[in-house]
Amino acid sequence: MIISPVHLFDPTPLGDLVLTRDISGDLETFIKDAIPLDPESMSYPEFFAEFVRPHALRYGAHKILVLPHGTHLKGDLKLDFDAPWVAANRLSGLVCLGDLTVEGDIFNETLSFGPLLFVKGNLKVNNLVKAGAPVLVLGNVDADLIVLGHYNDGVLRVGGDLSAEAYMLMDHDGYVRGKVHAKFFTDEDVIWREVLMDNVFENEREDEPKIDLIWNCARTRSKFLAG
Repeated sequence: MIISPVHLFDPTPLGDLVLTRDISGDLETFIKDAIPLDPESMSYPEFFAEFVRPHALRYGAHKILVLPHGTHLKGDLKLDFDAPWVAANRLSGLVCLGDLTVEGDIFNETLSFGPLLFVKGNLKVNNLVKAGAPVLVLGNVDADLIVLGHYNDGVLRVGGDLSAEAYMLMDHDGYVRGKVHAKFFTDEDVIWREVLMDNVFENEREDEPKIDLIWNCARTRSKFLAG
């Protein structure tokens, strides 16, 4: 994916570094407290916890950056293992112990995996564009424009509501326990040519949109939805 120019933010000065294995039990407790088991409402804490445990097993000796409730990040957050703030500290992810506001975008380019993002409270962000990194938010997700998940190695889990202009899943595993306040599209339900404008396709022969073109439109506030 060719990304737009971004203003990358280093969040490490705002938090503490702890071993992944030392905090994984706390994350499971947070999940049990926030997500009730209610099969009739399709509410399962395991939908979240099943991605915490393998992450802890794989990256137990790595560190996680723990941010306090109410943290504001004034820039774009690159959620990949080659991001400078991740690589320099041998991190496996980021945990916020409450609400997290990103005054920019969260983006994850690596298709196969990426650092864990775990938000105990609500997440507010301009745009969330993700691939393989697991993103678990126990509260609400409030995006100014788009929440977009692509490729089938990553997951998005939202314990509350999701609000955005558009919520798009392209061969991606997404679950919202609450309500979706957005135009919601998946490649199982729509033909992308019918719901997106021509400017997000590489050429007139392509039927699959380009992620970077959709993201560029969102960042520049350009129209990308048809109709």
